Amino acid sequence: MKRSGSDFVITTLVMLSLLGPFAPSAFADTFIVYGASGNIGSLIVEEALRRGHVVVGVSRNPESLQIENTHFSAARGDVTDPDSIVATVQGADAVIIAVGGVGPGNTPEEAVAFRGAKAYIETASRLGDATPYVIQVGSGTTLNTNGVLVFETLDIEPGTPLHGLFQGHWLALEAYRHSTGFDWTVMSAAYGSIMGRGEYTGRYRLGDQETLFDRNGSSSLSKEDYAIAVIDMAESHTVTGKRVAVGPPY
Repeated sequence: MKRSGSDFVITTLVMLSLLGPFAPSAFADTFIVYGASGNIGSLIVEEALRRGHVVVGVSRNPESLQIENTHFSAARGDVTDPDSIVATVQGADAVIIAVGGVGPGNTPEEAVAFRGAKAYIETASRLGDATPYVIQVGSGTTLNTNGVLVFETLDIEPGTPLHGLFQGHWLALEAYRHSTGFDWTVMSAAYGSIMGRGEYTGRYRLGDQETLFDRNGSSSLSKEDYAIAVIDMAESHTVTGKRVAVGPPY
């Protein structure tokens, strides 16, 4: 696969990621995680706790979040409700939105990722300068491969759950791009690249709008390494106000 000239490496984050799964941070930020029980969200929680951070997992059913760690607590909340978000996130150092799913009719507008982004943008309009930095887990279908939007290469019928889910992620990204007044980052790994659990290597690469491939043409990244990348970003706020691609080292 041809690599885009827009790819870039953020050395500081890569160096931090080498320590991620092994050494706790010297400081303890407070991170709010929506989707804490999900495939990605649970690993993000695990990685943050591994580094000694304080984590609040938010769910409509907080009793389902059974994590035995003195730095973890569960809270009842709804990522699609600005009132709920305002009541939950004040005072946090970062908020991580790791949600998926679709609503009635499988429309993109009802996708949870889009509704969560809209709700957070509304929250920011209320909290102003007190709005915590937010990272949203994005879809690889919103990346380009050799300049072509990945979603446009897929044969997915409108009205299906996948169509609503993927297009909902696109609407979420566009909503953030048109927002102002708070710091945000959307982090997208290649489509289909983190479907299964893998291993912690602490090695990854960040890019711009293009899917990232290694020297063998693979875009595979373990969920664990994606979680490391997210927590590195939550700690450092290195790239804000844009979407970044996450992929394997070259």
